[in-house]
Amino acid sequence: MKRHALVLLLYAVCAWALHAAGLDLTRNLLGGGDAYLAGFPAKLFAATFSPWNPYVQLGQYTFANTQFQPFYPPGLILISLFPNTFGYNCFVLLHYILAGYFCYLLCRELDLDDSASYLGGLFFLGSGFLMAHKGHQAMMSTTVWLPLILFFASRHARTGRRREATFAGIAVACSLLGGFPQVTVYGLMLVAAFWFWKGGRRAVSGLAICGLFAFLFSSLQLLAVAETLPLITRQALTMERFNENYLPLPYFFGLFLPNILGGMHSVPSYGPGGEVVEVFLYCGLAPVLLALAAPRRRETYFWVATAGLAAILMIGWGPLQSLLFRVPVYNLFRAPARHMQELHLALAVLAAYGFHQRKRMVWPIAAVGLALAVSIGLAHWLPVFPNPGLTIPQAEFWRANSLRWPHPSVLYPLLALLATGACLLLRAPGWLLGLVFLLDVGSVHRTIYDNPDTTDLYGAERRAEVKYLFDQGLDPQTHRILPLDVPLFHTYPLLSMMYGLSTANDYTPMWMRRYQTLTGFDLSGSGGEALVGHRQLLAAFNVRYLLAKTPASAFAVRRTRLYEELAKSQDGITVFGNPSAAPRFRFARNLIPAADLAAAKAVLLDQANFDPTRDAAVEGLAAAETMAEGRILKQEISNNALAWTVEAQGRAFFVVTDTWFPGWTATVDGQPVPIQIVNGCVRGVFVDSSGRHELRMSFWPWSLSAGLWLSGIGLLLLPLGIREPAARKISL
Repeated sequence: MKRHALVLLLYAVCAWALHAAGLDLTRNLLGGGDAYLAGFPAKLFAATFSPWNPYVQLGQYTFANTQFQPFYPPGLILISLFPNTFGYNCFVLLHYILAGYFCYLLCRELDLDDSASYLGGLFFLGSGFLMAHKGHQAMMSTTVWLPLILFFASRHARTGRRREATFAGIAVACSLLGGFPQVTVYGLMLVAAFWFWKGGRRAVSGLAICGLFAFLFSSLQLLAVAETLPLITRQALTMERFNENYLPLPYFFGLFLPNILGGMHSVPSYGPGGEVVEVFLYCGLAPVLLALAAPRRRETYFWVATAGLAAILMIGWGPLQSLLFRVPVYNLFRAPARHMQELHLALAVLAAYGFHQRKRMVWPIAAVGLALAVSIGLAHWLPVFPNPGLTIPQAEFWRANSLRWPHPSVLYPLLALLATGACLLLRAPGWLLGLVFLLDVGSVHRTIYDNPDTTDLYGAERRAEVKYLFDQGLDPQTHRILPLDVPLFHTYPLLSMMYGLSTANDYTPMWMRRYQTLTGFDLSGSGGEALVGHRQLLAAFNVRYLLAKTPASAFAVRRTRLYEELAKSQDGITVFGNPSAAPRFRFARNLIPAADLAAAKAVLLDQANFDPTRDAAVEGLAAAETMAEGRILKQEISNNALAWTVEAQGRAFFVVTDTWFPGWTATVDGQPVPIQIVNGCVRGVFVDSSGRHELRMSFWPWSLSAGLWLSGIGLLLLPLGIREPAARKISL
């Protein structure tokens, strides 16, 4: 136990040195980009355990959005204890520690000594995949479980004990709950192959037990996704999207020269690579050198094959991708460059084998030196090699900001090669090689992400545009806003949740199909400029204020002459008002029949005849109807339950401008009533008589009940899964 505690402590020091040294962890967020825009607020919201999120789109099923990690134990524990920047930073650092420690356990299971195993874990902790995806907290926290799954798979293959397969299943469940199923699926492909390679026929029973417990303990999230999948836009990809963000062959020289053909988040580089989060291959020179020196025997053949196959899958080779596009489940995911996960894990394990032996180091050093020289030449002679997915404006940006030869950044890998080569030739101790590795990857990693100050996220008065909205009388429970530009960081979803603002768009891979069809938002939540010409559509969806920062989006709003220009904040953010916005909760007077979504959209876009404050397009309605007036006397609003006391003058129709989803149920005076689909994607109910009535809507989908039952069954079966006959017990 002391040895394991020491290893964990060493990995904690390394993670802090790479990511947190010199930062105020109570203010600076570790990892900008998506971590700041989405990861941080999503983690805070997940800690509320609310199954419904009313703040984005017009509401969505939180538990079906895997990147919120709504049931992920490490996140829930840390964010519940520290619901602030410090808690999120602890969450990030914990996962780098776990990445190193789990890889250490795997290497020890593969009969490598302590020093080699520790370095293997360190190389995985500092791998390019985990470094580049620090801003994608769901992807990072999903990846770290892969070596632990392989650890238990190896133990089961060696001993045949049921408990090892059970623990592997729990680790798979943690990976699934980590929130990035693509990475889990890619990892499980490796796990299955590894299990059969190590255990032969034992793998069948092991995978069955593993799969059972993985399903049971992740069923809350898996069933939520299954229930939502038919209602969202992400259930299928085109071949072009499926092969998007592959790794062009010249990028493989990024193993030797970081940022050779693409920088990270506006960091200058040697070429206009774009989308470089997916192609950041640099993992330090030490693991590459040691992997080349790994002994060629049965123990390493599997990892060599893993690295080779991952490299083939990463390049997006057309004939192979056309075949894989027909494979169910696998074809749900884009960006084949994410197979870098397996490549970097294989390199870490092979490097541990290489350090364990530490022979024949001259030729690997010479080979890497030659590759580095070729990389430098490539950077000089091919300064423009755009990723095929790069747009023209992006390509122009990278071309303007690409490094010019010669540039002092080439000294970093040259110095790293000299220092690492010296350590290996002189048989230096592992701690010294590890220190050189940290300096190597640390010098590059510091250029990847900024660490933004989060002070102004804790209070609406700290942001000029947010304060202005509240000063104007904005009530987030009755009206929504529409930020038109991604640079509107503080009001752009999901960061708007920090201020309690409800936005009409979103920043997510999960869009409700009906809503996206009506609005045309893309996956990043942009596209609002095309909507501003349809004021009645925005009004019907409760959008009271529009915010614009770029001149183009502000001009798009002004030229319609449909909105009030209210103010411009000190940050150049212009606020526009939409006085015709319908209330979130209202009575509709005129019901218009709509056969389907397309018909409802046609009604909503009929600017001349559709009044969003009085009219409603109702699907399944036989004929147009005129309803009685009504008014709201009292309301009680929460995320998952809504209640109103209303008064109607006759048969009336009550509209709730929130997303229609089958998990919502409604009652009028305690009696269940059906929920109608209104305006293509929101909810409405009939109130059949005059007088005062109590209306209620509550959210509890079938997947939540089924997931709770299955999770309970998993807990009941767990003792059977981990209990072994007394004579067969072994120590973990």
